Amino acid sequence: MTNLGELVIFHGRGSSPLGGIYLGKPIVRGGHICVRGARPIQSERRERLLDAAARLFARWGFAKTSVDEIAREAGISKGAVYLEFPDKEGLLNAVVHREIARYSEDWLQRFAQDPGEWSFARMFQHSIAAVHANPFVKALLTRDQRVLGRVLQRDTDFVAHTIAMRTELFNRLQDAGAMRADIPAPVLAYLMSAIGYGLTAGSEVIPEQHKVPFEEALGALALLLDRGLTPPQARHRKAARAILISTAEKAQAALRANPAAAGEKRAEFRKPRRTPQRLRAGPAKAGKKRGTLES
Repeated sequence: MTNLGELVIFHGRGSSPLGGIYLGKPIVRGGHICVRGARPIQSERRERLLDAAARLFARWGFAKTSVDEIAREAGISKGAVYLEFPDKEGLLNAVVHREIARYSEDWLQRFAQDPGEWSFARMFQHSIAAVHANPFVKALLTRDQRVLGRVLQRDTDFVAHTIAMRTELFNRLQDAGAMRADIPAPVLAYLMSAIGYGLTAGSEVIPEQHKVPFEEALGALALLLDRGLTPPQARHRKAARAILISTAEKAQAALRANPAAAGEKRAEFRKPRRTPQRLRAGPAKAGKKRGTLES
């Protein structure tokens, strides 16, 4: 697996003979940056795969979408999929990271264009609008919560980074007098992360008759946070708005640099796993379902 130091981006300017994104060991020779064992990321093919997977996952769900269908939708061979991703889980992780980054950029743009003062209610209002504008994220949050939970359980670095960014945000808001300071920022960050995870994964344990629409739950949470965390005489709301925007921009930069989003976790080519002998009898005998990871 390549580490982040091995992901080198060249823009083709100056004396560098390279252009694009390369994976390999960066070294310096004669004042020029070179990449030992460099291999270009097939960005066009990869983007087509991510686009196709996002459409099909949003339409049919993760479990009911096979690698064959994704390859066909992208207009490439099934073998080419495994040149870019080790398996369907790896492809899902890349789609999740990319679409969350897109959702975040949309949300930030909506919030930045809102001339009103900062509040949790406004923040969540723009969040809901950005979710509705992204079919994959909407399906992930409202229909495939189990899939999102599985991704978050595997990607602990992403969760840890999210909590760290929330801690920084709450510290700065408390320093600006826009948020109550009697609850430590790390505790608030933990609670927000736990509540957010509960909103997405709670559907697995909450009976159907007791569920409420995702948008309604998010709106109610915003009201609770506004009334529970905003001081009676909140100060510097405009400063708080600027703090939120700058922290969100920092988080976006980290998302774009994330190894999973950048394709760094792309595995060396390997053939798909062989189907066990007991599953070769066919769907009727093996009980194989359409869209399993072996598809």
